[in-house]
Amino acid sequence: MAYEGYMLVLFGGVIVAQLFIIYLMYVRIRQLLQEVESVAGRIRVTDTELENLISRVEEFKRGKI
Repeated sequence: MAYEGYMLVLFGGVIVAQLFIIYLMYVRIRQLLQEVESVAGRIRVTDTELENLISRVEEFKRGKI
């Protein structure tokens, strides 16, 4: 009978530890999503900028190779 009580306490502690880890993961995911949104706002490339970049890379490849 005593072993069941110890096992119950042990498994209860394990469940609480897992819930704490899940909470930490949730907080970290929220932080990463906010960071992605802020970076996405700064990295907006227009069509003309992209075309200029592609042409410059092509010129560089032709010059080096």
